[in-house]
Amino acid sequence: MLGIVLAITASFCWGAGAIFTRLGLQNIKVSTGAFISMLSSVLLVGLLALVMNFDDVVYLSPAALLWFALVGIVNFVLGRQFNFAAIRYIGVTKASPLFAAAPLFAILLALIFLGESVNVAIISGTLVLVLGLYLVVTSE
Repeated sequence: MLGIVLAITASFCWGAGAIFTRLGLQNIKVSTGAFISMLSSVLLVGLLALVMNFDDVVYLSPAALLWFALVGIVNFVLGRQFNFAAIRYIGVTKASPLFAAAPLFAILLALIFLGESVNVAIISGTLVLVLGLYLVVTSE
């Protein structure tokens, strides 16, 4: 149950973040907004990591450091830049549902790189996701 509450809370935060992004990008460029957002994120998360998990930060293995550095580049730098640009150009109501395509890419990448398997529920959910994306893209 806690995981569900945390996931819904994260979804709320991302939804609110999209609104704040749209408001913030009214008079500045996308890259400037992404930079300010990244800087505040790094400072806050860095402080929390050092305060709450100092040993994990100090004794992080090189492999874990590499993987998390890649996450930082792909997700937080590139993803945020494209996220902000999409919000600026097509708006929150169209861009936010399209961000829900992330599970589709995660499933494909998990199949290819992690050898994970799928079942009927995952395939069905993926088909519903693709249908929803189609509806968003083709709506006026």
